[in-house]
Amino acid sequence: MGKRGNGEGTIYYSEKLNKWVGQFVAGRKADGKLNRKSVYGNTRKEVKEKMTKALAEVQSKSFIDKSDITVEMLGKEIIDNKFNANLISQSTYGRTLETFQHIEKSDIAEIKIQDITTSELQDFLNSKTNYANSYIDKFYEMLGRIFEEAIRRNLILKNPLKYVVKPKSTKKDKEVEALTIEEQKAFVKELENEQYKNIFLIALHTGMRIGEILALKPSDIDLENNLINIDNTLTKNVEGKYIIGDTTKTYSSTRKIPITIILKPILEDSLINYINSKNNLLFCHLNGSIIAPNTINAHFKKVCKNANIRVIIKPKKKKWKNGKTTLVNLKTSNVNTHMLRHTYATRCIEAGIPAPVLQKLLGHKDISVTINTYTTIFNKFKETALDNYIKYIQNM
Repeated sequence: MGKRGNGEGTIYYSEKLNKWVGQFVAGRKADGKLNRKSVYGNTRKEVKEKMTKALAEVQSKSFIDKSDITVEMLGKEIIDNKFNANLISQSTYGRTLETFQHIEKSDIAEIKIQDITTSELQDFLNSKTNYANSYIDKFYEMLGRIFEEAIRRNLILKNPLKYVVKPKSTKKDKEVEALTIEEQKAFVKELENEQYKNIFLIALHTGMRIGEILALKPSDIDLENNLINIDNTLTKNVEGKYIIGDTTKTYSSTRKIPITIILKPILEDSLINYINSKNNLLFCHLNGSIIAPNTINAHFKKVCKNANIRVIIKPKKKKWKNGKTTLVNLKTSNVNTHMLRHTYATRCIEAGIPAPVLQKLLGHKDISVTINTYTTIFNKFKETALDNYIKYIQNM
């Protein structure tokens, strides 16, 4: 047996195989253990040449160990590792798995990481053009994370996603929908006898997400310094039940927002009517249980319908006592509670509040999110801003 020094491996003759054998270390496996390799030949010289070539390939990172790991296996492992390391919440874990199901149920799921081709990835993404662009972005980003991890583990050399063209959805991007000033007035007027009146008004005058409002505690309301502390939100656990999360939707969503003179009496009234419960929430059911966001959304539709805001007719099957089924037209409203957040943002822009300030108030992680979300509204008020500039210059 002969050692070759400087990590060049060992060459020896195997009587059992009747061949010369060369053994060397080709880096480390994903679990950190040494990745040992062997080459064979009829002469020592042949083995030496094979080992020299293999070691050169290792040095140039072109020697890749074969692996049976599939796209589905690595993707699921990445998601589970993040959840087990407490890097993502239960709700984020659940939502990520829902997105990942599209990959799990596809033709690319069982393909080995080392065998998948650019064309197969392109076909998968092209099959998703009937989904919104936001979903296509999620699929593309998820695949990107899988192949980046595969490169990190030395399973592949190049990212097969690099030359894949991210397709565009056949659906139109949803435009931001906000209540008009007239609709807002009608909505507020209709709230007079609504049991969730204060929740709606807080959303309307702060832009807080409904989940953030429903997770507020009395201690989050600082009337002395006129600040609302937002550091968590309602979220769903892996069973799909609403719980109080440990954090907000994103890191940047943790924020303090000012209590205005419009907002202060609403919060004071909410504190007066606070129900002591095990969850210590500012808003809860009479029995102390958590109010689900979909409950608030249902009431929002009802209030808007009664205020004649965006009313639509929906046909619905109704079964009578005699067993007969007929189609009846039911009135509802084509709205959702997220429109209150958009309404607040729209009024802020109309009032001339700059984008960086609005970004902080809404808890967006980046100003580009604010600008991209409300591009149409910002553009609408460019002319007004220029008119103000002209008046200012003329009055100098």
